Amino acid sequence: MDEPPRTAPASIDPVAVGVRLTEARRARGMTQQQAAEALGVARTTLTAMEKGDRRPRSAELVRLAELYGRQVADLTRPLPATRPESFVVQFRGARGGVFSGESKSTSDITAFQNLCEDYAELERLTDSPLPRRYPEVYDIGDTEPEQAGEEVASSERLRLGLGDGPLGDLWGVLEAEVGLRVFAPPFASANAGMFVCTTEYGGCIAVNGKHPEERRRWSAAHEYAHFLADRFKPEITVLPGRRLPDEERFADAFARHFLMPASGLIRQFQGIKRAKEGPITPADVLGLCRRYGASFIAMMLRLEQLRLLEPGTLDRLNTKGFKPDAARAALGLLPPTPQLRLLPVRFEVLAVQAFEQSALSEGQLARYLRLDRVRARERVTDLTQPAPDYAEGSWHQASLDLSAALVGR
Repeated sequence: MDEPPRTAPASIDPVAVGVRLTEARRARGMTQQQAAEALGVARTTLTAMEKGDRRPRSAELVRLAELYGRQVADLTRPLPATRPESFVVQFRGARGGVFSGESKSTSDITAFQNLCEDYAELERLTDSPLPRRYPEVYDIGDTEPEQAGEEVASSERLRLGLGDGPLGDLWGVLEAEVGLRVFAPPFASANAGMFVCTTEYGGCIAVNGKHPEERRRWSAAHEYAHFLADRFKPEITVLPGRRLPDEERFADAFARHFLMPASGLIRQFQGIKRAKEGPITPADVLGLCRRYGASFIAMMLRLEQLRLLEPGTLDRLNTKGFKPDAARAALGLLPPTPQLRLLPVRFEVLAVQAFEQSALSEGQLARYLRLDRVRARERVTDLTQPAPDYAEGSWHQASLDLSAALVGR
């Protein structure tokens, strides 16, 4: 753990430290009394620290960092010039009060906000803002949710030049073509995804890193729908279990049409039928799943909706005990490799770039990458030495300067 500089108590902003201490304590699920007892001070003393009325001593900062599972640098980092309202407050306000599984959801939301703050800070350190190519908010009005989802999905595919085929790099499209920040942290709660949009960070999406890739893709498309139709209303998606309100039905319809557009899927399906003599089999559907990055259930329901399969086909397979994962293994089809890890590659590249420019210490780099120092150094190597040099019949790894200009030299 990085130790604070000796001048830290006199140089840090006590108000900023107070805000960071409060957020870290709440994310840890501790009361002021519990934290004060662990620190060996009165609760009123901790309260004064969190209010910014009392500057913590160096030893207290080190102890609090250990207590909250943070680095000292996390607790002394300056606040942004225009700090947005806490994500927790925004989500609670959007839901009219407490949300289900509040303790775990609060932890997930706080971690989500920390990721967004870190991303923005790395962009500031490297002078590399994420371009925003946002469309105007879609007015879906009183349009029936299924129709609205189809219309908005078609418009977005057209705007982004995606055609009507399978969408391979969904994460790259959302980040590079739209300008959204997308993360895949492992949620402590059962939530599937979260979305928030602020002036400071722009549109931000988090999907549950514990879910399989197909579910992550669906969740990301679902949250993107909320961004398109109701940009400044924070949203948490839980796995279905009851009748959904219209805005959730719209988001699911958007995900369905955006990830599996009708015209392209019909063409692919008819191509499979023409290429074989027998009927369509579950193996054929699993092939489509792999092509579209969709789950077996989502693909079957979509094919039934398009009348390419008889309604109730999935139910009959379930009744017979069909297991998609077992069938996939028997066919030698490996489950899709997650394309999005906890952090987007651009986030990691900016962190490495800041480190190579001496804007981050090794300890800070590890904190940003959510890795220990050994694995952080390995990640630096991965990102800076990817290209073999085949000159004169031999090859070796060529070190790349991530901050070097490609033009104007």
